[in-house]
Amino acid sequence: MISNRDIIIFNDDWGRFPSTLQHIARVLMKHNNRVFWIGSLGLRKPKITISDFKRAAQKFLKILYKTDKVKTECEITPILIFPFVLPLHDYKIIRWLNQISITRAVKKEMNYYKAVDPIFITSAPITDNLVGRLGESCSVFYCVDDYSHMDRAFKSIPELEKKLVTKVDAVFAVSDSLFQTRKSPKGNTFFAPQGVDTDHFKKTKQLAEQVKGIKKPVIGFFGLISEWIDLDLIYECVKYYPEYSFVLVGKSTRDLSRFLDCKNFTYLGAVDYEVLPKYASVFDVGLIPFELNEITIPANPLKLLEYFSMGIPVVSSNLPEAKKNSDLAFIAKDKTEFIKMIKLAVEDNAAEKNQKRVRKAAGFSWEAITEKIFDKVLQIESGKNVNNKK
Repeated sequence: MISNRDIIIFNDDWGRFPSTLQHIARVLMKHNNRVFWIGSLGLRKPKITISDFKRAAQKFLKILYKTDKVKTECEITPILIFPFVLPLHDYKIIRWLNQISITRAVKKEMNYYKAVDPIFITSAPITDNLVGRLGESCSVFYCVDDYSHMDRAFKSIPELEKKLVTKVDAVFAVSDSLFQTRKSPKGNTFFAPQGVDTDHFKKTKQLAEQVKGIKKPVIGFFGLISEWIDLDLIYECVKYYPEYSFVLVGKSTRDLSRFLDCKNFTYLGAVDYEVLPKYASVFDVGLIPFELNEITIPANPLKLLEYFSMGIPVVSSNLPEAKKNSDLAFIAKDKTEFIKMIKLAVEDNAAEKNQKRVRKAAGFSWEAITEKIFDKVLQIESGKNVNNKK
């Protein structure tokens, strides 16, 4: 495993939600690597809404005071950097100004900590003009989503992403679809499957108070309830199975008012990642009710392995990456099949089958995923060093 290195990561805001690169960063830090984490990059066009105003204010305060949430005693956190960024990436002059701001902020911290030969990792297409400017020994584009089709995506994203792919030394993609469409001209394109924190996602008998009285069986979902979640499908399931309890856990950006008249439906809102298993342990079946569109088809949902790690059956929309686990999960071709499969999943809860799910998840621990990825990165870095000496 890579150790004692400086690593720069451009991704979403640290701690906002447990993303792929946050899981990887935590593994890296456990092995004495120093991680410089740059978030608050403004990957979507801002809207004049109360929630966006609050978020903008929070980002400004972070930039101004360079503070974040207070760490718990046992929490390992990276060096957090909050550069000033104007979320107007469709304008060339703004991208140039952002490049100057980000470069200065990152170099200042790197100089302060005396960083040496950092490895540059980014999941943000808008960072194409930063490659080669931070003294990195190796650069990686870690492709986790197709940002160009996200809600409020910048028009320049496809162009910037193409430039990024040509500039970096390697591309890692979390799905076959992203792997096929983000090919590095240098020949260094790799599939990087999603992982799971198997120590964290274990069933516990210490349930949260909010779920202790919920009637069994419980059909559940945890995660961000955003535009890619098929609420129509969930509503149909809730109505079709009045004898089952349905529980949603996570921050919602959607209107859930239609569920108010459903006595077998419970929405618990956002809960802290650290206590999530105390809520999810009440689940008998885990759902992945994604809309099938240009955003979700290339995706590789983290929660499938997290459900498996907790030893429960999964019912998923017909996602290409989910189909790879069709031996242990129920993959629905359409909405009608999705609804019918919920009953099958409830009945497929034998201890022996669930242990197979746990074992499947164990083979994809974040520790193992991170080691495989950085073995490749170090090989590429070594090859660059040899070529530079010639």
